[in-house]
Parts: sequence; C-alpha cells; structure tokens
Amino acid sequence: MTMPSDPFTSWIEKLPKWRGWVQLSLERAYMHAEEEYNHQYGVTTTVPEEGEGFCNLLKSHAVDTRGPALEIGCGTGYLTFGLAKHYPGPDFLITDPSPAFLRLTESLFDGQTGFAARRHYAVLNADDLGQLPREMFSVIVLRSTLHHILHVDKFVTACARALRPGGALVMSAEPCESGYLLMATFAQFIPTALRAAGVAVRPEWTGQLKEFTDAVKFYCLRDLEKAAAEDKHLFNPHELAALGAQHGLQFLFLPTATFQDFAPPFTRSFRGFSEFFFIYLQNCMRFDAEFVELIRLHLRDQLRYIDDCYRSHPGPAITGVFLLKKSIGPSG
Repeated sequence: MTMPSDPFTSWIEKLPKWRGWVQLSLERAYMHAEEEYNHQYGVTTTVPEEGEGFCNLLKSHAVDTRGPALEIGCGTGYLTFGLAKHYPGPDFLITDPSPAFLRLTESLFDGQTGFAARRHYAVLNADDLGQLPREMFSVIVLRSTLHHILHVDKFVTACARALRPGGALVMSAEPCESGYLLMATFAQFIPTALRAAGVAVRPEWTGQLKEFTDAVKFYCLRDLEKAAAEDKHLFNPHELAALGAQHGLQFLFLPTATFQDFAPPFTRSFRGFSEFFFIYLQNCMRFDAEFVELIRLHLRDQLRYIDDCYRSHPGPAITGVFLLKKSIGPSG
C-alpha cells in the first residue's frame, strides 16, 4: 500500500466524502438560483486573466506558493479556472457551501488540460474554517465572498492559523464602507435632481432607490442580527489591517484594483466612480434601463465631479484587493 507523501494528501484522504466531494460543512444553497448568477450580475463564467493576475500579485509580493491553495466561495468559477491554470503549488482545494456552484465550477474543466496543481473540491462554509489543519495552506483566496461571512474576526483568526509562514490571505471585489456610503448618499439626491429637470419620478423608481439605500444602511450597521442575510458587511481597510496585525498578518490594500489588473495587458478594469455606480445599479440592484439613463443624463455634472477628483490616483475606494501576508518570523 502506497502511503500519502505529504500532509495535505494525508489530511484530505481521511475526510468524509459527499457526492464525490470532500464534505467539511453542511451544504447551503445560494439565495438566488446559482445557474442564473452570471446572467444576473453580468459576468463572464471564466476570466483566465483573473487567475493569472492573482498569481502575478503573489509573486510580486514574495508570497510562498510551495504549498496548497484554498479558494473559499468559488461561485461559478470566475477566478477558479485561471488560478488552477497558473498556480505553481502542488494542490488547489476549491470550495463553496453550494453544491450547485461546485458543479458549475467543476464543469469548467471538462475536457481541459494543462493544469499543474491537483484539483480537489469540498463543500465548505467559510464560518467553519476552524477545523482546517494548522499551517496547511500557502494561499487562501476569496473573490466577492468575505461580505457573506458572518463572523469576519473569527474567519481571519482561522485563516491566520491555517496559513503557512510566508503565505497569504488575499481577497478581492469586497465592498468598502466609504465608497458604498458615497453611492448611497448620492442616490438620495436623485429624485430631487430629476424633478428639477421636469422628470416625473415613478413610484417603482422611488422603491428601487429605497431598497438600495436601505441595503447599504443594513450592511453598515453592526448592531443587527445578520445570520439569515446573504450579504452582510461593508469593510474599512484600517480595521482589516488592525485585525490582521493581531495574528501576525501584514496588510496591503490596493484600492479599486482587481486581480486581472496584474495580468497582461496590465490595464485597470476600474474606470471610475460613475461607471461602477451604474453597473451596480443595473446588475446588482436591477434598476430598469430607462431610470438609469435618466440618472446618467441629469446628474452627469455631479458624477463627472467625483470622477475628476480621482483622475490622477485610484479611488474612491468602493472595492479593491486586500492582501494579508503571514510573517515568517525571526527564524524564517
């Protein structure tokens, strides 16, 4: 009998299996139909540059990638495919609490070759990371996932424990409190501006604006019970930095950046506040096209003002990349 040659293989082979996947948590479906996710949010299923840029980012910050990588919340595989293609480490554990998302992501690899890392799949809820082995992973990565996690402090604590020295917890496409508050504050002036321009504001538009501003307020508040909500939080970079420092994680924040910014042709995907604002209203809040075009027309000067304020540097910080690298220590 051939014995497993490394700690990761030894650990994962002992775990319970469910429908062919490792089971680390009970399954939990997403709040909307998983098969409609890409259409709803206007995303492409696979963006190879996202994974390539992510691996370039790791290299540029000297993150140790000799151990396994763990993706938490793979969704439809937007990051997964490119990361599997470019990750230099030996193993890649792909997880999500939703079996439907795992099936969608796994199907991306049908008939595909040229992946160095061995791929493994697991049902995993991010609030259950405490069971991961100590110092097992070189990389823990999330894309648009942290805001779904109920106990962010416990999550970062568990990640720090599971990371190897020199490894990193890296997160992208997470909502920043300052940027979302700017969007929601701006939205509250939309009815006044439209009425001043002679536009009759329909009741359904008023309802859409209230849903948006109420949602941002819910994400901001920290004295509410959020266990049943899908989206839960907005983030302050300085708070994440302080939380990481408690566990020996050195913090880097790249405002408005995405992983694919670090892949050829190395162009920034963030085009400014106004473009992000309209994409968010249409794809995330489902504002109808006529309403969006009226906002674009009658508040163009105010939107241009915000865009002009950031023409020479990245911002406002609506989203970005958070990298928390684990210290090697004096003997490392």
